[in-house]
Amino acid sequence: MPDPSVSPTLDLQLTWRGTSGRIRVYDHTVRAETSFERDGVVQVPVDRARGWRIEPCDFDAVCVEFVCEDETFRVLLDTSDERVARLALERALGAPLPPAS
Repeated sequence: MPDPSVSPTLDLQLTWRGTSGRIRVYDHTVRAETSFERDGVVQVPVDRARGWRIEPCDFDAVCVEFVCEDETFRVLLDTSDERVARLALERALGAPLPPAS
C-alpha cells in the first residue's frame, strides 16, 4: 500500500451514469476503486490481478479491466483519459492483457 503522504503520479476519476471509478497511479503501484457492476464502491485488489486491459465501454467512456483469478473489476474512465491511463498503467504494471474478444 502506498504511503498516504505521497501524492500519486496520476489520479483519474469519473462519475458516469450513476457509477464512479478512480485510478491512482504511484511509482510502482496502482490503487483503484469502482462501483461499476457493484452494490457500492469497492477497492479493486490490483495486487491480486493477473493482468489489466482497456476496452471500449461506450462512446463516452472506456473500461479499465483488472482481471483477477475469480472475477474482473471494471473501472470506467473518460475516453479522453484512455491514452494517459494506458501509459501510466504500463509503466506501473507492465504490458496489458490481449483484448477480451
